[in-house]
Amino acid sequence: MKRTFVLVTLAAALFLGACGGESSLPEATGKASISAINAVKTAPEVAFLIEKRSLGTAAYTRATSATRFDDLSYNFNFELSYPGETERRNLASVSQDIVKDTDYIFVLTGTLADASVLVWETPEREFTGTETFFEARFAHTADSLKSLGSVDYYFAAPGVAPAADNAVGTLAFGDVLTPGDFEAGDYVLTITAAELPGDVLYQSATTTFVAATQYIMTSFDGDASTFAPIIARAIVSGTSSAGGSLRMPDANYPSTVQFVNGSLAIDTVDIYGDALLTSQLVAGHAYKDISAEFELAAGDNPVLYTPTTLLSPVLIDDTLNFALGLRGRAVAYGSADSFELKTYLPDRRSVESQAGLQLFNAATNFALINIYVVDTGTTIIDKIAARTAVPSGIALPVIGLAAGSFDIYITQIGETDILAGPIQIDVERGDMLEGMIFDTVDPATLEINFFPNNP
Repeated sequence: MKRTFVLVTLAAALFLGACGGESSLPEATGKASISAINAVKTAPEVAFLIEKRSLGTAAYTRATSATRFDDLSYNFNFELSYPGETERRNLASVSQDIVKDTDYIFVLTGTLADASVLVWETPEREFTGTETFFEARFAHTADSLKSLGSVDYYFAAPGVAPAADNAVGTLAFGDVLTPGDFEAGDYVLTITAAELPGDVLYQSATTTFVAATQYIMTSFDGDASTFAPIIARAIVSGTSSAGGSLRMPDANYPSTVQFVNGSLAIDTVDIYGDALLTSQLVAGHAYKDISAEFELAAGDNPVLYTPTTLLSPVLIDDTLNFALGLRGRAVAYGSADSFELKTYLPDRRSVESQAGLQLFNAATNFALINIYVVDTGTTIIDKIAARTAVPSGIALPVIGLAAGSFDIYITQIGETDILAGPIQIDVERGDMLEGMIFDTVDPATLEINFFPNNP
């Protein structure tokens, strides 16, 4: 009994002490802005979390929206789902003491296998809306430039050449400059080798910046969606940031286009780049052919199709205008006497965490189709389609796959009859398969061709 009495008395004393004393838990005194940037070239969209709470996702070169949190200490995590796995993997984590009225940007860098986090911070800024200037910071996250050590950044009006005395700063990988104010208007960002203003590594197209806005301009490695080795974005930061950004392509790398003949009915055609039909781009473009890539001028580029070796009738009369630096694709599409040009931007980027499969549906014999991707040797009975109710004339979002062997099947929506398949593919993580669904001379079947060849 004595032992019980002592324990009860001690517990009561501890309880009373806790009630009578002040809490040792930290108390917030204000809030700060928190966002993240994905600078891992081989990463898909990654999740950004504060402790276990999601703050959004960011694709490569993109940012999450800014969220305001109390000025306490937190663990910040980047996580990613791998195809075939039920739990998300943690890519990188960092602990950070948050100070009120500060803008924090957490930057994921490196590779998925060896990721790390940079933390950029600057005082928050409130604009009245009457300002004629904007705030800019400059940062360096282009991994391929690491071997140069440091590089110089220039930010000036169009037509102002880089010179030794007008650089905004010199940066090594991961660096960010202190903020500076600039009058709203048009600017060009240029990156050169350090102390060599004539050795231009990247030069943006003219970009318009609006007043009363905070931007952070950072460089990235170009990926397979462009031929440019370096690209940049001006990411809107600060308390009102919604994850928006301005794309800043390299002005020296034009957009390109590949032509695909996706129409069984249009037969073999010639493609011209002018209304007078004097500039032939492609001759003898047969069904299912894919052309080489052609550079496009800025603005609208005329494209006309005629039956091969003939100048009339004009079967398609259209224009192409892809954003600067991007690699697009144009598909001759349609049936009977109704032809048109369908354009899209293939997702060519290799991703470490998965294999990718992207298809364009050029078939017109079926209004809506289902696409199944199943383990090789299994049927689609009781399986869920990877893509359902796919209309004609569109590019599908990428289907992420684990490494392995798979069979592709196509059915008409609401039906079980196989229109195409099994088409076997063997993939590893990092593979990116691009293909197109075509009609065949048999109106009850379809086929898939992969670019440049079937796997």
